Amino acid sequence: MWCSEYLVRNFRNLSPVRISWDPGLNLVTGKNGAGKTNCLEGLHLLTGWGPFGERKDLPSWDGEGDRAYITGTFCGEEDLFLAMAVGGSTVVKCDGKRVSFPEVRARVPALAFLPGDMALLDGTPSIRRNFLDRICALLFPLYARRISDFRRAVRHRTVLLRAGKRTESVSRAMAPLAAWIWSCREEAAGLLSLGLAHFPDLSPAPLELVHVRGGGSGTEDPLDDWWKSLETWGERERKSCLSLVGPHRDDLLVRTGGREAAVFFSRGQIRRASVALMLAAGKAVEARLRRKPLILLDEIASELDGEGRKITVASLEGTGWQVVAAAAEMPGEEWPGSMWEVEEGAVLPCG
Repeated sequence: MWCSEYLVRNFRNLSPVRISWDPGLNLVTGKNGAGKTNCLEGLHLLTGWGPFGERKDLPSWDGEGDRAYITGTFCGEEDLFLAMAVGGSTVVKCDGKRVSFPEVRARVPALAFLPGDMALLDGTPSIRRNFLDRICALLFPLYARRISDFRRAVRHRTVLLRAGKRTESVSRAMAPLAAWIWSCREEAAGLLSLGLAHFPDLSPAPLELVHVRGGGSGTEDPLDDWWKSLETWGERERKSCLSLVGPHRDDLLVRTGGREAAVFFSRGQIRRASVALMLAAGKAVEARLRRKPLILLDEIASELDGEGRKITVASLEGTGWQVVAAAAEMPGEEWPGSMWEVEEGAVLPCG
């Protein structure tokens, strides 16, 4: 899928604008604070996701009213029109009919990668869990709701542990959720591994992915693993008053030759391998949903050297996906697609 026409009004600092995106590569440039990231964020919202970061001030503080409006015409595996009103209660419609965010994500799969994703190899496990969660939310329609239910149950269980109360009933309720989430993440990791094979030039060495269950005992069946792990960690949980078993403590190990990749790669190689994982995520979504994903990249290339940027652009061009990327500066080499410049909220085509 790709967005052919995009309109925003009263959104953040952007002036009312209508953009006709290229079906291939699109680059949005501008100074920091000009509004280039807001162009990507509007697409992110329209395709069924939340805002970037924790900011909630989506409607423009200089505009009229307290709602922002975003629309998009999408083409590809099907043609459809999405319209969204943001602010207060958010409403999204597809071809005039109100739809849910999971429905939108299934029909127009989009993946956004921000500068923080460049730490997929050498960052904290939470970065990799978030990465897996975004992929799984596209691959499995019920995932977003069930991971939310599980997190709420973890908070409840932690309260019981801190109060010295029994946790058996909430553990029973969590068991099928934990097993299902573990199974989804393991399948996603397998699809990621297959996707990596399409981008051998990005990583300096072949990458091996291993999904590690949080607190898992190594039992193959995820439901049995849940109960066995709770038994193993029970005393330590009671002493620490923390819930130590479950998807909230998972990790995705990234190895090469059986060793931790981040230890043996240089900083530049780590960044390129992170990009390979991002693009592999797109391949995983394409393989499962049979739809081309829309890729949103915010300042990803800024952490790559010249060779890394060149390989990344060539890899993106070779996918056949629509890409909307934001960067502070024009690339040194010729960009093989459309370019846009943002200045004080106004978005204008270059050339």
